[in-house]
Amino acid sequence: MSRPALTSPLIRVTLLVAGGVLVAAQAQSAPPLAAPAPRLSVQQASGRVEVLSGTTWQAQSAPALSTGLRTGTGRATLAWGTGRVVVGSASRLRVYSGEADLQEGQFLLQGPVAAFVLGRHLMIEGAGRARVDLTPGGSAQRLAVLKGAVRVSGVGRAFTVREGQQLSFTGGQITAFTERDPWYDAQFVGVGDARVEGLLGSVNLRRSDGTLRPAARQDDLGPGEALRTGAGAWAEIGFTGGGYLRLNEQSELGVLAVEKTSRGREVTLQLTRGVAWNVVEKGQGGYRLSTPVVSTSVRGTVFRVDADGLVKVFEGQVALPSSGDLALSGGEQKRRDQAAPSALQLDATDRLNQALDVQRARPLTLSAARPARHLKAIDLTVTATPQSTLSASVLDRRGRVTALGVTPGPAEGQFVVRGAPGLPEGEYLVRVRASRYGAVRVWSARVGLDRSPPQASGVQARTAGQLLEISGQASDNSGAALTLTATLGEGAQARTVTRRVEGRFRVLLPAPPAGTPLHLSLRDAAGNATDVPLP
Repeated sequence: MSRPALTSPLIRVTLLVAGGVLVAAQAQSAPPLAAPAPRLSVQQASGRVEVLSGTTWQAQSAPALSTGLRTGTGRATLAWGTGRVVVGSASRLRVYSGEADLQEGQFLLQGPVAAFVLGRHLMIEGAGRARVDLTPGGSAQRLAVLKGAVRVSGVGRAFTVREGQQLSFTGGQITAFTERDPWYDAQFVGVGDARVEGLLGSVNLRRSDGTLRPAARQDDLGPGEALRTGAGAWAEIGFTGGGYLRLNEQSELGVLAVEKTSRGREVTLQLTRGVAWNVVEKGQGGYRLSTPVVSTSVRGTVFRVDADGLVKVFEGQVALPSSGDLALSGGEQKRRDQAAPSALQLDATDRLNQALDVQRARPLTLSAARPARHLKAIDLTVTATPQSTLSASVLDRRGRVTALGVTPGPAEGQFVVRGAPGLPEGEYLVRVRASRYGAVRVWSARVGLDRSPPQASGVQARTAGQLLEISGQASDNSGAALTLTATLGEGAQARTVTRRVEGRFRVLLPAPPAGTPLHLSLRDAAGNATDVPLP
């Protein structure tokens, strides 16, 4: 509940003191207070949240908060009566007179609530909302009112900052405010691992140490990491507990926390820029949304959330706690500044995501042309459903497994599978595995690697009347039949004859004119060839 001072006939005295503001109240012919003033307690915490114990910081473990609190990569929601203080990542506060004294970072105040900031006292009555930004170094020190009004006292005066206005704590000016970075609104929670399941275009993964690299399918997202999409790009993040989120172009999604809860391993994500398309699949309850703007645990829900506060519902139902627990149903949308929902209006982003959902729902296929039985090298073109992840290996006769390289092919859904140049000759079972959104397909074929040319010995060519007899001994590693090519003559007059031979062979051909040049060669099933010398 809120302070009795908000409704009781009290005389309020505000004193500026070192380190904050002292607020006292003296009753003016009023009965004794029915209940003590609200005090801060930790209602919800995710990620790294620590409390001050004496002079050291320790991991938060109890709801009561009497000294101070700070966050790393994480977030905390503090209760103050029926009001709330949401503490963003890398933020710090202390407790003063039972209220939050905001020191550094980002905060969201949801009324009715009171707090101290840089020697000023803030009071929000009713369901007002305001953000406080205290950037280290003083580059951004402000109060911005999102809803209702905030009463500010201290520094020798008292005044009100209203909805759509911001107060600079450094200069004292009040100017117009438009929300462009609602960090507090887009927080997503999924059970299990948060993994990149699909992507297209320029998608980068920012590590917790600040380094940046291209993202790849099967990348797991950890605390402090973030995905960024470029123009025309998108990335899909799936949870092993079910459901997925698609980050659209020019968007950024960060990982606030990864922790164990009663529901299992939970990953908390925050949309800091752009658009997130969400699909909570029927029969999969592992994905939910937990945020001041949108909350849902409804199965079979498809909805879109923009960082600027737009919410669209295509299937199911989504609750909007920031709008008095208003429920949006399929076919409705609402902007942050709208008092009531309106009919759903599709735009290009919606149509793109719907098309991608259809593509995602396609069954997984995997196919390849059956390779020749004998090969010089493994070089296969494999076709799979787009956004599949492929791996390949070979198994030799001794049961040893060797990985093969897989690279994207020239067309969408095509992949090239190649063996290492040093892979020994021999018989192998080639296996290609494709996975896509939990579905798996395997293709296999037996091949023989043969890079050695065939050999010939004791070869002779003799003319007997109208016939040319060619004989000798042929051998090859593969043990398969060889192709003997005899070329009679040269240039335009040359004539080529081929015959299949094995082991000891004897081939009869029409005898050419005396003195006609004769050239012989042998080729095996893998394409290896050797010239056959004649005595």
